[in-house]
Amino acid sequence: MYDIIGIRTSTRIRRSYNEDVIAPSFDEGNGDPNASSFPCYEFLSNAGLLDDFLTLIGKAGLTTYMEDERKQYYMLTKIFVESFKFNNKHFNPTVAFKIYGTPVTMKLKDFCAALGIAPAGTAKKIEDNPRVLLELYREITNDDCRTIQRGKIRNIQLPAIKYFAYYLATSILGRENTSNISSYHLAFLIAALTGETPYHLGSVIARRLSNKGPIYGGIIASRILARLDLPLDPNDVEIPPVRLDIAAMKSHQFVTVDSSMDNIVYRMLFADGDEREVLLPQTDLFSIDRKPWSRSKEEVDEQLKIQGFHQQHDSEDAEPSYDYTVTYPVASSSTYLEPGRSSSYYGDTTSWGPWE
Repeated sequence: MYDIIGIRTSTRIRRSYNEDVIAPSFDEGNGDPNASSFPCYEFLSNAGLLDDFLTLIGKAGLTTYMEDERKQYYMLTKIFVESFKFNNKHFNPTVAFKIYGTPVTMKLKDFCAALGIAPAGTAKKIEDNPRVLLELYREITNDDCRTIQRGKIRNIQLPAIKYFAYYLATSILGRENTSNISSYHLAFLIAALTGETPYHLGSVIARRLSNKGPIYGGIIASRILARLDLPLDPNDVEIPPVRLDIAAMKSHQFVTVDSSMDNIVYRMLFADGDEREVLLPQTDLFSIDRKPWSRSKEEVDEQLKIQGFHQQHDSEDAEPSYDYTVTYPVASSSTYLEPGRSSSYYGDTTSWGPWE
């Protein structure tokens, strides 16, 4: 089933003119591996996003993967990701990588089985700005007119969908930038929102692992290690686990910097640069069951005015209504870190080049 080459056997990678042969990138300063993030169920529950998030996970076929919170290891992850290669042969697509010093070749379908992902959809390379993904991006961002390559995860409006995209970036798409959106995100999002799988999600993961970028993928490497029944190096070091908790979401400007678990204020970005600060939960306003998967500024303002009216009239000593209309001069990623908090989550979030 798997071609595991002896430790003393060396392999060489030949230059290929097949665009579907994606070679690994060694010695390119990729840096230390980052922990694949786990969802923070307390944050999701307090924000009223848990049910929608789990629905997205289920439709995308990621439930088994998401529930796996096994340990991740430094050298296992770094060697696995930096050596990863995807060969999308028409009849027999394969992935190749190293588990420590052991080269392994695995069929794509077996790679999918190890991750718990169904091998459905086309495995062909996603073309630039395909109409179906571009239309989806514009719907979830309330008509942001930028191309996919220039889009940002922050432009996604509904908080459950945005949280899901950050989870993809830091747990599923192994070499992913945590700021830009890409066709890889959208291939998963179309499955999560519609239940359809036009794109082979296993091949999407394989392509992303094969490209340059920050090193994520610890859960993938650990699942592969277990699938192959290979031993863990006793000298390897565990990567401290991290979650997409409120501190992480402050880093992504998902919530305001003064948000707390009892007062979660969502930052909702519009295409013109305006933002609204919306107290969560807002189950009706932000439900993914209601299309379109974004909201107009007018709808949000009207909903918040109605809520403010009721809040003021339901309490005799109510405080003045919250000023939710804000405009930030720059809407970009930050690296917020709560005072006294140290986490391997906070890595480099600078923008990388256009996605391949």
